[in-house]
Amino acid sequence: MSFAPATPSRSSARRAALLLVAPAAVAGLVLTASPSTAATATASTTKGICNGVVNQLAHRGTVQENLLRAAAKKNADVIAALTAQRTALQAQESTLRTQIADIDRQIAALDAEGVRLAAALDSAQRSLTSLEAQRVAAAAAVADAAQALTSLQEHRTATQQQVEQLQSELADASAAAAGLTGQRDDARAALEAKQAEITDATTELRALEATAAAAGDALDAKHAQIVAAQAELQHLTTVADAAAAAVVTAQDAVTEAQSELTRLEESGAAAEAELDAQRGRVADAQATLTGLRGAAADAGAALTAKESQVATARGELDSLKDAAAAAAGAVTAKQAQIATAQGELTGLQGRVASTTAAIAANTAALGTLAADITSLQGALATLTTQVSAKQAAVTQAQSQLAALQTQKATLTSEIAALQNRIDTEFPPNSNSQAKRTLVAQKEAKQVELVTVNGQITDKTALITGLSGELAALQSQVTTLNAQLLAKQQQSSQLQADGARLQTQLAADTAAVSAKQAELATLAGQLPALQGALSAANAAVGAKQTELQTLEGQLPALQSAASAAAAAVTAQESVVTGLEAALPGLIEDVEAAQREIAAQREVLAGKEAALAEARDASAKAAAAVEVKQAEVISLQGELPALKAALDRATAAVGVQQGEIATLNAEADALVAQLADLNGRVAAAEAEVLALQNRVAPLLAQLNRLNDEVSAAETQLATLQSQVTSLDARIVDAQSALRTLESQKKANKDAIAAQKVVVTGLQGQLGDVQAQIRALDSSIALGGCVA
Repeated sequence: MSFAPATPSRSSARRAALLLVAPAAVAGLVLTASPSTAATATASTTKGICNGVVNQLAHRGTVQENLLRAAAKKNADVIAALTAQRTALQAQESTLRTQIADIDRQIAALDAEGVRLAAALDSAQRSLTSLEAQRVAAAAAVADAAQALTSLQEHRTATQQQVEQLQSELADASAAAAGLTGQRDDARAALEAKQAEITDATTELRALEATAAAAGDALDAKHAQIVAAQAELQHLTTVADAAAAAVVTAQDAVTEAQSELTRLEESGAAAEAELDAQRGRVADAQATLTGLRGAAADAGAALTAKESQVATARGELDSLKDAAAAAAGAVTAKQAQIATAQGELTGLQGRVASTTAAIAANTAALGTLAADITSLQGALATLTTQVSAKQAAVTQAQSQLAALQTQKATLTSEIAALQNRIDTEFPPNSNSQAKRTLVAQKEAKQVELVTVNGQITDKTALITGLSGELAALQSQVTTLNAQLLAKQQQSSQLQADGARLQTQLAADTAAVSAKQAELATLAGQLPALQGALSAANAAVGAKQTELQTLEGQLPALQSAASAAAAAVTAQESVVTGLEAALPGLIEDVEAAQREIAAQREVLAGKEAALAEARDASAKAAAAVEVKQAEVISLQGELPALKAALDRATAAVGVQQGEIATLNAEADALVAQLADLNGRVAAAEAEVLALQNRVAPLLAQLNRLNDEVSAAETQLATLQSQVTSLDARIVDAQSALRTLESQKKANKDAIAAQKVVVTGLQGQLGDVQAQIRALDSSIALGGCVA
């Protein structure tokens, strides 16, 4: 009995084909082994089964059913194992992708932090540069203040030396005056004794005349009356001539004073007209300045609005470009578009953070500049007050000097007039009471003139010192004005930067909000992305055209704003110059008014003197006429009395000789007393002049002490400012070094993260290769390809 070979049924063949040909699967990873290990393991596991079944099918044309079942079971187990390995590898691939995405976001955040740190570093560098410039300016101010203090101390030392020298001279002059006063008292006692002798001799002469005959007495008396009347007549004639000359002199003085008053009134009217004209020019210039400031404000507003439009258009253009890029990416893959949008959102958030940091730095810098400007304005106000006070002191001293010079001229004229009267009204050897009175008046005027000369010298020295101090203060004001202008320009630039940063922040914030909304709605926008891409490209083109138009309009507006600002600055200089001229013109008007009032008083005095001179001239002429009649009457009585005169002549002559001798001795004593009086008066005048010179120098010394104290206080304040700036510079340098360290650490972190990403991407490539190998094995039913 023979057995036919088993022939597999049609269904068995189909099952074998299904088992041997496995469908392709998704990529996976070997659990723990590398691709080469997985391939070796797979080959060792499936080689015998796959090759045995195939070989039998190849050699016999049929496969035993038990072998097919065994092979199918073996292949199913292998496929299940390979599928599990692939699933694990796919999970590992997903994990690696998530890690790479997380690190990419970390790198984006680090990039944003790097931008913020760069902005903060730039702001810190600018702040440090500003502080160093302030420190240099403050150091220069300290040097100026120290120089001014040194000048004041030198001036104070010189004034102290002058005071000490004058006090020494005052002590010497007081001692000399005391000695001369003693000598004058001794001479005065001797003169009184000599005058008593003259009185006794005169009494004896009268007794001799009494013993003479009645006729002789009468003749002597009559002769004496005639001589006395003639002398009085001569004196009255001289007085009348002098009175007439005084009338002419007084009339000339009145005419000259009236001419001077007319000239001063015309000068005062001209000064008032010039003051009114200057005030009109100041008002016109201020009106022009107001108009220019309005125009500058309008131009600045137009420029700000246009810059805002340009910044907005740029932000919108960036948003449109981002939207177009996102739409183009979304056409390829929705997940890629979402990843791109997330990256853009991170970048926009980084820009927002960077802009916010820049705004904070800008605000801090503005606060620092505001404090510096306030400090400079305070110092400038203090110096301006000192300059005004110093100018007022100079003006007052100059006015006092002019008054002293006028007083000197008046005293010189009065002394000359008194000397003229002494020379013309009295004989050289006269010792009358009237002459002594005029001499005393002249000596008093000379003493007063010496005092005035000393005051003029002191006042001139005071004006010179005040002028030097004023120049130093004005130099400090110029330096502070330059520093204040630089600070104000920095503040203006920072304010403009702040406005630009605020606009940029608003645009970036709006872009972030738009991007977040875009991310929320991306899942439902995929079907319409193609149309959105075309629309976005068209919008980008339109926005670029609009941006080019706006940027083309900017230069004209910037030029207009600059021109308007320059016009305002120029007009402010004009107004400042015109206003600076006003105080001088007002002072000129006031000085002219004071001179007019003084001249009117002078004119009134001279008119009163003219009236007195005319009255004195009339009285002198009448006295001359009366005295002439008296002389004629007395001369008619003279012949009858001549005989008696001859008899009494001898006795009277002897007595008169004795009296003449006594008078000569008295005249010598009078001359000695006059010399001592002059020397005493000169010594007392010197003492008074030294006292008058010491007093203002002491006042000046006290004022210089106060100014030295004020300068020392100011120097200490400026040195404190320098110390404060040094501390702030140290803090700024420390902050700068901190930011530089942070920036380096951020850069190192980015590099490290990129290295990590590179490693993860290498691992991802290995996993994907293993998944592809497993897919090939699964596709072959568990056999190695």
